[in-house]
Formats: sequence, structure tokens, C-alpha cells
Amino acid sequence: MKILITGGAGFVGSSLAIALKTNYPSYEIFCLDNLKRKGSELNVSRLTQAGITYVHGDIRSKEDFDSLPAVDAVIEASAEPSVLAGLDGTPDYLINTNLFGTVNCLNYALKHKADFIFLSTSRVYPIKTIETLNFVEEETRFSLTDDQPVKGVSSKGIAEDFPLDGARSLYGTTKLASELLIQEYNEFYGLRTIINRCGVITGPWQMGKVDQGVMVLWIAKHYWEQQLGYFGYGGTGKQTRDMLHVADLYRLIDWQLHNIDQVNGEILNAGG
Repeated sequence: MKILITGGAGFVGSSLAIALKTNYPSYEIFCLDNLKRKGSELNVSRLTQAGITYVHGDIRSKEDFDSLPAVDAVIEASAEPSVLAGLDGTPDYLINTNLFGTVNCLNYALKHKADFIFLSTSRVYPIKTIETLNFVEEETRFSLTDDQPVKGVSSKGIAEDFPLDGARSLYGTTKLASELLIQEYNEFYGLRTIINRCGVITGPWQMGKVDQGVMVLWIAKHYWEQQLGYFGYGGTGKQTRDMLHVADLYRLIDWQLHNIDQVNGEILNAGG
């Protein structure tokens, strides 16, 4: 099998690539990345040492796909992942990468009849609707109740049928727009696709920042004995999220790659 992973030098992309190559040595894996995120260049040597082909390129550029070989599957893991991106009034890079870049990936997959696995985000769910949810305050955390004003949510968390009307963030909106396009390619072109709405992903080799990779940032803050800041809900820090280890995400992607007929066209939450 030949696989293209976009954003392949990033934390998630490189982790998936190396895990796939380790478990399937005969697979040919190509990682496309523009190395914009600081620290991603450190993964290039890890990829090449694992026998993976690194290609310096940008998903915003149609021409960068021309040099790529035909593949059997595309894992779209590239993104401008910051939830704060574009808030300074310059959203062009965010939109061109997360939306128009995905279109280039889709057209490449369509050209080669490759399966398409998209890493979306739980940030597609609108913030203001989430703020209306009922919860109880316990000693160490807030917990959702089963009695809720909208569908798609219970004490177990938010489901895929949670209402999508309303503002979320520029980042979440670009990913949701990409989801809609992917569904159209699936329906009208017959492209086999799967969309994974990932929660907070963490694991080895993640470079944590305030706006992305927060679990690693917290660990670093504790290690260096620095203070954590809490905001929202009174600043108590009782909000909770389930962390998705990148190794568990790999198990999901591995299964989907080899069983896509069973989940073709599906949208799934991955992590909390």
C-alpha cells in the first residue's frame, strides 16, 4: 500500500507515519509538509531514518501535488491548528490552508482514486451552544447532566448529532467547511472518505503551546514549577477534557485504512 500523509512532519502526521511504517514495513509512505510550525523540522530525520519519504511542499499549492506519486490512501493531517488563528484580523493563511488546502488534497485523492481519511476537530461544535449545557459542580470538576436543552449530549459527553448552528472559531469553521466538501466528494464522486473529529491529542514529540498542545504545555509548566492560568467558568479550572493519546489515534486510523468499506462516508468523534 502507498499512503500520503499531509502535515506529515507535524506531531500527529509524523507519529502516524512512523507507526504505520513500523507495523507495515512494506508500505510506501510519503509525508508532505511545509515545516511552518516551529519544531516540525526535528521530525524530518525521524521520518527518513524510519524509511519514510519526506517531501517539502505546501497543500495550498496545486503544483506541489504534481510531483507526488499515485497512492492508495491519503491521510489529511495538515492544518493551521491554533484556535486563536485569524483572530488578529488576518485569517488568509488559516482559510487557505485548512479549507482550500483540503480541496487540493481531495482533488489529488480523486485523481488517483485514493481513499481519504480526514482529521477534523471537536472544535466544529459551536461554543455558545456548549455554554448553555447543564452541568453540576463537583469537588474537583464540572460534570454534564443527562437533562440537556439540545440533542446530542448527555452525561457521557457530546455526540456527532450535536447541533452545529452558531459560531465556534475561525479554526473550527474552516474544518467544518472542509467536512461539508468531503461529504460532497463522497456523494457525487464516489470518493471513499472518513471524517474523524479529534479531541485533545497528546503524546511523545508534541511541542505544546497555549493555543495548541495544551497537555504537554501543562506538564512542562509543572516540571519547571510555573503557574497554570485558568479562564472561563469562574477561573476554577474544573473544566474537563478527555485526552486522546496519539497511539490510540493510530489504532483507529490503522483500522479505518484496512476497513474503510465499513465506515465509508461516516463522521466520528475521536476522543473527548
